[in-house]
Amino acid sequence: MTTAIRNYLVFLKRCAKIAFVGDWRYYVWMGILSSICLIGLNAYCKQFVNGLIVTGMSDEVSWGVYIANFTFLVGVAAAAVMMVIPVYIYGNEEMHDLVIFGELLAVAAIFMCLAFVTVDLGRPDHFWHLIPGIGQFNFPASMLSWDVLVLNGYLLLNLHICGYLLYSRYCGRKPAAWFYIPFVFIAIVWAISIHTVTAFLYVGLGGRPFWNSAIVGPRFLASAFTAGPALIILALQVVRRVTATASAVDAEQLHDHASLQAGRPATLEDFELLARHLPELASVSPQIRQEALVGAEVLELAAGNVLLRQGDKDDAAFFILQGRVVVKREENGRFRIIRSGGPGDQFGEISSLAGTPRVATAITEEPSSVLRLSADSLRKLMKGPAMNKIVRSRMTERLLITDRALLMLRSIVQVSMLINVFLLVNEVFKEFYSGNTHVASAKYLFVGLHGHHALVPWIWTAIAFNLTAMVLLVLPISRSLKWLNLTCVLAITGIWIEKGMGLVIPGFIPTTLGAFIEYQPSINETLVCLGIWAFGLLCYTIFLRMAVPILQGRLSRANEDATASPVTLRPSC
Repeated sequence: MTTAIRNYLVFLKRCAKIAFVGDWRYYVWMGILSSICLIGLNAYCKQFVNGLIVTGMSDEVSWGVYIANFTFLVGVAAAAVMMVIPVYIYGNEEMHDLVIFGELLAVAAIFMCLAFVTVDLGRPDHFWHLIPGIGQFNFPASMLSWDVLVLNGYLLLNLHICGYLLYSRYCGRKPAAWFYIPFVFIAIVWAISIHTVTAFLYVGLGGRPFWNSAIVGPRFLASAFTAGPALIILALQVVRRVTATASAVDAEQLHDHASLQAGRPATLEDFELLARHLPELASVSPQIRQEALVGAEVLELAAGNVLLRQGDKDDAAFFILQGRVVVKREENGRFRIIRSGGPGDQFGEISSLAGTPRVATAITEEPSSVLRLSADSLRKLMKGPAMNKIVRSRMTERLLITDRALLMLRSIVQVSMLINVFLLVNEVFKEFYSGNTHVASAKYLFVGLHGHHALVPWIWTAIAFNLTAMVLLVLPISRSLKWLNLTCVLAITGIWIEKGMGLVIPGFIPTTLGAFIEYQPSINETLVCLGIWAFGLLCYTIFLRMAVPILQGRLSRANEDATASPVTLRPSC
C-alpha cells in the first residue's frame, strides 16, 4: 500500500511538473488566460466587498448571466456522455482515448459551474449552513440540495475515471475493468440526471409560468447534446493541431532515408532481454519462442532511422529492446505523435496482422535496438494467453483523432440539433397559440412588450444561428471540417444565448406584480464571467497538457528516471 501511494504521488508530481513546461505559444496562451483570471478575481473581490449591487441583478431579476452560464455549462458537462456511449456500449475503439478528452472537459465545466454558483451567492462565506450536521441541507425537499449532490457526484465520477485510466496508461498496464467500468455506466445515468435536475430547478418554480413546462427537461438535454459535442469537436481539432510536431519538409527528409539494412538474426537471448520489459512473454513456452525466431532480426539503429513509413505495406511487427521510438501520423502535411515507446513496447502489429498499409511512420528518437518479427512469428508468440492479451490490448492504445471520429460526433450534433429546434418550435406554439395570460414573458422575449424589447435581438440571433447550424448539419457540406467548425461555433453561440439570456431572464419579466424591470449585466459582472471562463479554459489546458503525453507514451513510469530533455517535454497541447 505504501509503495502504491508513493508511486501515485510520483505520478502526480510528474504531471504537475510537465503542466508548466512548453514553448512560447503555450506560455503566451497560459499568460493570457491567467491575466483574465486575475482581472475576473479583482472584479469578484469588488463584488464581495460591495455586494451584488455591483451587478445588474435586482430584487425583481435575481438570476442573471451567472446562472445563465451555469445552466449552459451543466449541459456541456453532461455532453461528455455522448462520447462514452459509442465506446463502452457500442464498442467503438477508435474513440477510446477521445473519451478522456470529453471527460476532462466535463471536469473543467463542473469547476466553472461551481464557480458561477459561488459568485452568484451574496454571502458565500455562509455556505457552511448547507453542510449536513452543521447546518440544514434540506434534502430531499429542496431541488438545490439535489443539484449539489448530482454536480459534485458527477465531478467525483469523472475525476476517478480519468485519473485511473491515465494512471494505468502511465504505468503501462491495462486498467482493471471492475474498478472503472461500473463507474462509467453510473456516469452515463448521472450525466443525464445533472441536466434533468437543473431543468427541474426551473420547472418547479410555480410562480414563474414561463418555466412551467414539462418540455424544459427534454429541451435541456437536446441542447446539451448539441452544444457539448460541438465544443468537443473544436477542442479535439485544437489538440490535433498543436500536437503536430513536424512540417511537410520533415516528411520529405524522412523519405530520403535509405531502406533498412538487414539486421543480425535474433536469438533466445534477445527474447530474454525483451521479457525483462515485457513480463507477458513468460507465458510463451521455449518451444514456441524457438519457432518464432525463424526470420526474426534485431536491428541496431541510430537516432533518426525510419523503421516503417505511413502508406507502405509489409508484414513486419516490431518490439523495442533498447532505446526509444516515436510513431507519427501524417495529416494535412504535418506529423502528429500518436505514440512514443521504450523497451518492451510494440508497434506495427496492427498492419502486420491485418495485412493493411501502415497508418503511421515510426522513427528512432535515440540509438535503439529493435526486434523485427514477421506476422507469422508474431502470431506464434500470441499463442501465449498473456502475450495474446497484451498485444491485442495495446493495439487499441493509440492517440488517433481521426476525421471519422469527428464526423461521428457531427452525427450526434446533427440529430440533437434537429430535436432541439423541434422542441423549441413546440414551446413557441404552446406559448403563442394558447393565448393565455401567461404568455407575457414569451411575448417580451420574442417581440417585445409595452416598449420593452431588450432581449428581442438576443433571441432572434440565437434562432438564426440555430437554424443556420441545423441546415448546415443536414447538408453534406458540413462533412468538410471547415464548414463543420463554422456550424459548431453557430450552434454553441445560439444555444448559449437560448439557454442563457433566452431562458433565465424572461422568467423574471414581467414580475409577479406585472412590473417591467429589465436586466443588463454590469461591466463588473461581465469581468467576473470572463474570469471564470478563463479559469475553466486554464484548467482544461492543464488537463490536456498532462494527459496527451501520457496517452502518447512520452510520459510513463518506464521513463520516469530519464533525463528531462526538450524532446521528452515537448508541449503537446
